[in-house]
Amino acid sequence: MALTIDRETTALLAMDFENDIVHENGAFKDFGFAQMVKQNDVLGKTARLLDAARGAGVKVIYVSVKFRPGYPERPRNAGMWEGMVAANALVEGTWGSTVHEAVSPKEGEPVVSKKGISAFTGSDLVAVLTTGGITTLLLTGVATNFVVEGTAREAVDRGYNVVIVGDCCASVSQEAHDSSLNTVLPFLTTISNSEEVMAALK
Repeated sequence: MALTIDRETTALLAMDFENDIVHENGAFKDFGFAQMVKQNDVLGKTARLLDAARGAGVKVIYVSVKFRPGYPERPRNAGMWEGMVAANALVEGTWGSTVHEAVSPKEGEPVVSKKGISAFTGSDLVAVLTTGGITTLLLTGVATNFVVEGTAREAVDRGYNVVIVGDCCASVSQEAHDSSLNTVLPFLTTISNSEEVMAALK
Protein backbone atom coordinates (compact mmCIF):
# COMPACT_ATOMS: atom_id res chain seq x y z
CA MET A 1 0.00 0.00 0.00
CA ALA A 2 1.34 3.42 -0.97
CA LEU A 3 2.29 5.77 1.81
CA THR A 4 -0.12 8.64 2.39
CA ILE A 5 0.68 11.82 4.29
CA ASP A 6 -1.68 14.44 5.68
CA ARG A 7 0.40 17.58 5.24
CA GLU A 8 -1.61 19.56 7.77
CA THR A 9 -1.01 17.18 10.68
CA THR A 10 2.49 15.88 9.85
CA ALA A 11 5.88 17.16 10.96
CA LEU A 12 9.34 16.15 9.79
CA LEU A 13 11.82 15.85 12.65
CA ALA A 14 15.52 16.30 11.83
CA MET A 15 17.29 14.94 14.89
CA ASP A 16 20.87 15.08 16.21
CA PHE A 17 22.55 16.26 13.02
CA GLU A 18 25.16 18.15 15.06
CA ASN A 19 28.70 18.42 13.73
CA ASP A 20 30.15 16.44 16.64
CA ILE A 21 27.98 13.48 15.57
CA VAL A 22 27.82 13.57 11.76
CA HIS A 23 30.83 15.61 10.59
CA GLU A 24 34.08 13.84 9.68
CA ASN A 25 35.93 16.20 12.02
CA GLY A 26 33.41 16.01 14.86
CA ALA A 27 34.20 14.81 18.38
CA PHE A 28 32.62 11.41 17.64
CA LYS A 29 34.48 10.92 14.34
CA ASP A 30 35.95 7.60 15.53
CA PHE A 31 32.59 6.13 16.55
CA GLY A 32 31.38 5.31 13.02
CA PHE A 33 28.44 7.70 12.70
CA ALA A 34 30.13 10.11 10.28
CA GLN A 35 31.46 7.27 8.14
CA MET A 36 28.02 5.74 7.62
CA VAL A 37 26.50 9.17 7.05
CA LYS A 38 29.02 9.76 4.27
CA GLN A 39 28.84 6.28 2.74
CA ASN A 40 25.04 6.37 2.50
CA ASP A 41 24.76 10.08 1.56
CA VAL A 42 22.49 10.60 4.53
CA LEU A 43 23.02 14.38 4.56
CA GLY A 44 22.25 14.69 0.86
CA LYS A 45 19.13 12.56 1.09
CA THR A 46 17.96 14.41 4.19
CA ALA A 47 18.55 17.80 2.55
CA ARG A 48 16.40 16.79 -0.42
CA LEU A 49 13.69 15.48 1.88
CA LEU A 50 13.73 18.69 3.92
CA ASP A 51 13.30 20.75 0.75
CA ALA A 52 10.43 18.54 -0.38
CA ALA A 53 8.71 18.83 3.00
CA ARG A 54 9.08 22.60 3.01
CA GLY A 55 7.73 22.80 -0.51
CA ALA A 56 4.72 20.71 0.48
CA GLY A 57 3.97 22.85 3.51
CA VAL A 58 4.91 20.15 6.03
CA LYS A 59 6.22 21.52 9.31
CA VAL A 60 9.95 20.96 9.83
CA ILE A 61 11.22 20.71 13.41
CA TYR A 62 14.85 20.32 14.43
CA VAL A 63 15.84 18.37 17.52
CA SER A 64 19.23 19.32 18.88
CA VAL A 65 21.24 17.66 21.64
CA LYS A 66 23.52 19.99 23.57
CA PHE A 67 24.57 20.72 27.12
CA ARG A 68 25.96 23.52 29.26
CA PRO A 69 29.72 23.51 29.91
CA GLY A 70 30.42 20.92 32.58
CA TYR A 71 27.20 19.01 31.75
CA PRO A 72 25.31 19.96 34.92
CA GLU A 73 22.01 18.71 33.48
CA ARG A 74 23.22 15.28 32.34
CA PRO A 75 23.79 12.40 34.81
CA ARG A 76 26.75 10.29 33.72
CA ASN A 77 24.78 7.10 34.24
CA ALA A 78 25.86 5.31 31.07
CA GLY A 79 28.98 4.77 29.01
CA MET A 80 27.58 6.92 26.24
CA TRP A 81 27.41 9.98 28.48
CA GLU A 82 30.81 9.27 29.98
CA GLY A 83 32.23 9.16 26.46
CA MET A 84 30.56 12.46 25.58
CA VAL A 85 32.08 14.17 28.62
CA ALA A 86 35.51 12.69 27.91
CA ALA A 87 35.33 14.03 24.35
CA ASN A 88 34.02 17.41 25.55
CA ALA A 89 31.32 17.03 22.91
CA LEU A 90 28.00 18.76 22.25
CA VAL A 91 28.67 21.80 24.43
CA GLU A 92 26.36 24.76 23.87
CA GLY A 93 27.82 27.52 21.72
CA THR A 94 30.49 25.37 20.06
CA TRP A 95 30.92 24.33 16.42
CA GLY A 96 30.38 20.73 17.47
CA SER A 97 26.90 21.44 18.83
CA THR A 98 25.84 23.27 15.65
CA VAL A 99 23.65 21.48 13.10
CA HIS A 100 25.65 20.46 10.03
CA GLU A 101 25.46 23.11 7.32
CA ALA A 102 24.13 20.62 4.74
CA VAL A 103 20.87 20.24 6.67
CA SER A 104 20.73 23.43 8.73
CA PRO A 105 17.43 25.01 9.79
CA LYS A 106 15.78 27.72 7.74
CA GLU A 107 14.63 30.94 9.34
CA GLY A 108 11.55 30.42 11.47
CA GLU A 109 11.88 26.66 11.81
CA PRO A 110 11.72 25.59 15.46
CA VAL A 111 14.75 24.00 17.08
CA VAL A 112 14.08 22.11 20.31
CA SER A 113 16.95 21.17 22.60
CA LYS A 114 16.90 17.78 24.33
CA LYS A 115 18.95 16.42 27.21
CA GLY A 116 18.78 12.67 26.65
CA ILE A 117 18.23 9.99 24.02
CA SER A 118 14.59 10.64 23.06
CA ALA A 119 13.64 13.93 21.43
CA PHE A 120 11.07 14.34 24.21
CA THR A 121 13.63 14.23 27.06
CA GLY A 122 14.09 17.64 28.66
CA SER A 123 12.66 19.43 25.62
CA ASP A 124 9.50 21.36 24.74
CA LEU A 125 8.77 19.15 21.73
CA VAL A 126 5.29 18.21 22.94
CA ALA A 127 4.32 21.88 23.21
CA VAL A 128 5.56 22.57 19.66
CA LEU A 129 3.70 19.56 18.27
CA THR A 130 0.49 20.35 20.15
CA THR A 131 0.49 23.97 19.03
CA GLY A 132 1.00 22.86 15.45
CA GLY A 133 -1.79 20.28 15.57
CA ILE A 134 0.69 17.51 14.71
CA THR A 135 -0.34 13.85 14.99
CA THR A 136 2.14 12.17 12.62
CA LEU A 137 5.95 12.32 12.83
CA LEU A 138 8.43 11.64 10.05
CA LEU A 139 11.69 10.75 11.79
CA THR A 140 15.19 11.32 10.44
CA GLY A 141 18.46 11.48 12.35
CA VAL A 142 21.58 9.97 13.81
CA ALA A 143 21.76 7.53 15.39
CA THR A 144 19.09 5.12 14.24
CA ASN A 145 19.33 3.00 17.36
CA PHE A 146 19.51 5.96 19.74
CA VAL A 147 17.54 9.15 19.00
CA VAL A 148 15.43 7.67 16.19
CA GLU A 149 14.45 4.49 18.00
CA GLY A 150 14.13 6.21 21.37
CA THR A 151 11.91 8.94 19.96
CA ALA A 152 9.82 6.47 17.99
CA ARG A 153 9.10 4.33 21.02
CA GLU A 154 8.11 7.30 23.16
CA ALA A 155 6.10 8.94 20.38
CA VAL A 156 4.05 5.80 19.87
CA ASP A 157 3.38 5.59 23.61
CA ARG A 158 2.24 9.23 23.50
CA GLY A 159 -0.25 8.46 20.70
CA TYR A 160 1.57 9.81 17.65
CA ASN A 161 1.70 8.02 14.31
CA VAL A 162 5.35 7.47 13.36
CA VAL A 163 7.06 7.01 10.01
CA ILE A 164 10.81 6.36 10.02
CA VAL A 165 12.66 7.55 6.91
CA GLY A 166 15.30 4.84 6.98
CA ASP A 167 17.77 6.18 4.44
CA CYS A 168 17.85 9.53 6.26
CA CYS A 169 19.19 7.80 9.37
CA ALA A 170 22.55 6.26 10.27
CA SER A 171 24.31 4.53 13.15
CA VAL A 172 27.77 3.32 14.09
CA SER A 173 27.49 0.64 11.40
CA GLN A 174 25.12 -0.70 8.78
CA GLU A 175 24.51 -3.71 11.01
CA ALA A 176 23.43 -1.57 13.96
CA HIS A 177 21.24 0.56 11.69
CA ASP A 178 19.55 -2.45 10.10
CA SER A 179 19.04 -4.19 13.43
CA SER A 180 17.16 -1.18 14.78
CA LEU A 181 14.91 -0.93 11.74
CA ASN A 182 14.24 -4.66 11.38
CA THR A 183 13.40 -5.82 14.90
CA VAL A 184 10.85 -4.05 17.13
CA LEU A 185 10.29 -0.85 15.16
CA PRO A 186 8.29 -2.41 12.30
CA PHE A 187 5.68 -3.42 14.89
CA LEU A 188 5.40 0.16 16.19
CA THR A 189 6.00 2.37 13.16
CA THR A 190 5.95 2.54 9.39
CA ILE A 191 9.44 2.01 7.95
CA SER A 192 9.85 4.01 4.75
CA ASN A 193 12.51 5.81 2.71
CA SER A 194 13.05 9.30 1.33
CA GLU A 195 11.87 8.50 -2.21
CA GLU A 196 8.59 7.05 -0.96
CA VAL A 197 8.01 9.95 1.42
CA MET A 198 8.78 12.57 -1.24
CA ALA A 199 6.39 10.83 -3.63
CA ALA A 200 3.68 11.00 -0.97
CA LEU A 201 4.33 14.74 -0.56
CA LYS A 202 3.72 15.56 -4.24
